[in-house]
Amino acid sequence: MRKWAFLYSAAAIAVIGCGGSGNPPGHSTGSGTKTAATGVAIKLTALATTPPGAIEVAYLTGQGRAPGDLTAVVQRIVFDDNYGEVTNPLAPDTFCPLVGFQNNVVHLDVSFTTQAAGVPSRLFTSFLLDFLQFDEEGGTPGQYTVLGEPASFPKTYPATIRVFPGRTTSLPVFIDDSMFTVDATNPLQIDYNESQFLLANGATSSNPMTGFVSDFVGFNLRGFTNPAQVPQLIATATGTPADAAVEVFFSGDVYGVADATTSGANFELLTLNPSMPIGGTLGGAGTLQGPAGTLPHAGTYSLLQLNPTDLTETLKIVAGQGIWRQSNTVLVQPNGAALGAGNFTVTFPSSADNNMQEIVSFVQDANSNISALYFGFIDMDALTFNMYPVVDIMSGSTAGGLTGTISQLFTKQGSATTSPDLVHSGNYTFNTSDGSSTAAAAAGLKTSSTFYTFRL
Repeated sequence: MRKWAFLYSAAAIAVIGCGGSGNPPGHSTGSGTKTAATGVAIKLTALATTPPGAIEVAYLTGQGRAPGDLTAVVQRIVFDDNYGEVTNPLAPDTFCPLVGFQNNVVHLDVSFTTQAAGVPSRLFTSFLLDFLQFDEEGGTPGQYTVLGEPASFPKTYPATIRVFPGRTTSLPVFIDDSMFTVDATNPLQIDYNESQFLLANGATSSNPMTGFVSDFVGFNLRGFTNPAQVPQLIATATGTPADAAVEVFFSGDVYGVADATTSGANFELLTLNPSMPIGGTLGGAGTLQGPAGTLPHAGTYSLLQLNPTDLTETLKIVAGQGIWRQSNTVLVQPNGAALGAGNFTVTFPSSADNNMQEIVSFVQDANSNISALYFGFIDMDALTFNMYPVVDIMSGSTAGGLTGTISQLFTKQGSATTSPDLVHSGNYTFNTSDGSSTAAAAAGLKTSSTFYTFRL
């Protein structure tokens, strides 16, 4: 379990900070109107109305099966913010064996059309730990005894969970048989060891449970002609080979790379330590049907870790899952047509939804073959940005870095703004003083252009 805790703390490397919806403190909506109506549109759903966001609570459990083992049954999850309560009253039961290494995901839609119409994101600051019942396994297959929750339940813990329309946020919750046990004197009573839960989950005011944006946008690197400009995967303990990357992924919170886009491709989630990515596998692009319509060409990814109970260190367990979408299916022209040939720049808000965002600038031909890609960070308060060649993404190197400034920021309606969480586009220019403008032009990037933010 400690290994899994590292996995998710590493995955949430960019969620530190705070932000809000509307105008956060220190910001105000500016004046002026954007004249250009062309550019990049974000397509996350087939619906004409604003789609819900999603919270996926992943209950991650321990290992083993024997008579007397407990299974926690989850049905209801509840989150509250200033706009109201979101819950899943008709959800099916989810069975979480406390001693079996499993990733049990409970899905919850978060509305942006009724309670919080027009809000750029919703922030939930508490998590309700609640179980329908506990099942104690008997000595005969299929035999079990139903036990209730501990007397003090349900319990509420501090959390930071940001949700965007049309996107998915994951919240890992670690539960195991060290936290919930059958009382030694009362076999129908469940005892709760809260200190073990806090050790695994944080769940304190100073260290809240933290969700992270878990859906990726993938950019294909097959158009690169120079292998030296393509990042290389790093061999991992779970068997990921050191192959050349074919796809690079961005979410706003974390980065990823893969050596193909077909099912079974090797996938790596990058951490703060460049030499310790988290290995996994990629599910090929397809379509996912849901209550919000069809997500275009969505694929899946699974993060793998070695089974701690396997002495041979060959068996693997799934320690996390999510979806990804190909860039040319979600980045389109405002009329829905393909972007076509050109240089395009997109920023990705983080779970903080504040001034710091990821920025990606890429050059592609008419068939969406990307031949150059830079990534980095943009600061919408300081009005500056830094970009680096995609080959630097594995090592964390700053070689070939470019800098620039932002002149204007615009809302979805085209009005000028200084509120980062309202930004849908902005104008940028590469610096000339350090040679960034010249280097950008040599790479095929526009020295002065417009960026677009990956939000609905």
